[in-house]
Amino acid sequence: MGPALSAAAARLERDVVRSARLGRQPANRPVAAARPADRRLLLAAALGLVGSLGLTGIGAAWLARPPAPAGPVVVSALTARPLVLPASWLVRPGAAAAAASERIDLAIPWSDLTGSARPGLMRVTATRAPETEAPLSPARRYARFLTAEAQLLPEGLMRRRFRAGTPFEGEDLYLAEAEGSRFAARCTTGPVPEPDAACLSEVRIGSLALRLRFSAERLPEWGAGLAGLERLFAPGP
Repeated sequence: MGPALSAAAARLERDVVRSARLGRQPANRPVAAARPADRRLLLAAALGLVGSLGLTGIGAAWLARPPAPAGPVVVSALTARPLVLPASWLVRPGAAAAAASERIDLAIPWSDLTGSARPGLMRVTATRAPETEAPLSPARRYARFLTAEAQLLPEGLMRRRFRAGTPFEGEDLYLAEAEGSRFAARCTTGPVPEPDAACLSEVRIGSLALRLRFSAERLPEWGAGLAGLERLFAPGP
């Protein structure tokens, strides 16, 4: 075979191979196009299933929620006179709505206690006060932990500081009327995760022991806040 025939044969072979390749492409294209479509259908079905399960879970959780009281809640287990409280104050509506709880947790707006327009809440935990003799005044209870320093504040409170190394280091003690028998509060002096609960106070009104949490910025309003609590929880005539 001469050079010319060899070249012609080589070109013919290349043309046959190219034609064969081109002939196979149409058969492969539908398969290649079908695979992404199948994946999209499977993905859509999976997302639909997950969405259905999610909606079912949300619906079940919503149906399982205890219904929030629509109106005032009457609590009769803690005091001789039933307490009528707004449902919006209750932190755990279900327990208090049963009127048989030995403890109620409230978040009372300061505006409801004092009539002021400033925002904020006083957190109140009310339990039955123990039937014991009168406890020591806060000034005497904390005396061994306090420094000798005492600062009189304009709002009728005296500030005492706790000594370093005591269990109350990093707090200040605020006392009303020197001994704090009417009102006393321990307040954290540094940054706290919840500034609205930086101060802790414990007061007794009638047969109730109240544990209070509030912002240190509310200390000047201690008298109005205490008067509001007494109106709410004081025993009737």
